Amino acid sequence: MEETTMKLVFNLFLTSGAVFMYSIGVDIDAMYYLSILLVIDYATGLMKALRVGESITSHKMKYGVVSKLSIVIILSELYSIIGNIYSIRTREQLPEMEVLSIIASKIRDFMIRGGRS
Repeated sequence: MEETTMKLVFNLFLTSGAVFMYSIGVDIDAMYYLSILLVIDYATGLMKALRVGESITSHKMKYGVVSKLSIVIILSELYSIIGNIYSIRTREQLPEMEVLSIIASKIRDFMIRGGRS
């Protein structure tokens, strides 16, 4: 595939993912804080690459973003699976919790306190 086609496919994939996450009701605050963390990670990754003399390619940057988002989604699904197994074994319904929302609220609280416990 030529480079333009690959960029188009990649952007279509990201846009589809964003629309899907919005349509299933992922908390906007959670996505906001996750985006901030990704931007910080992106910037520090660039600084590290420059400092240690690594090559900087768009492929590495895209792979990093997609892999981190995938990890967040996988962790969220694992929580859901564990909750389902718990409910099957105990016959008790666990409260629905959006893992990204919980993480976002913890980060927001930490930032408001200025990093103090």
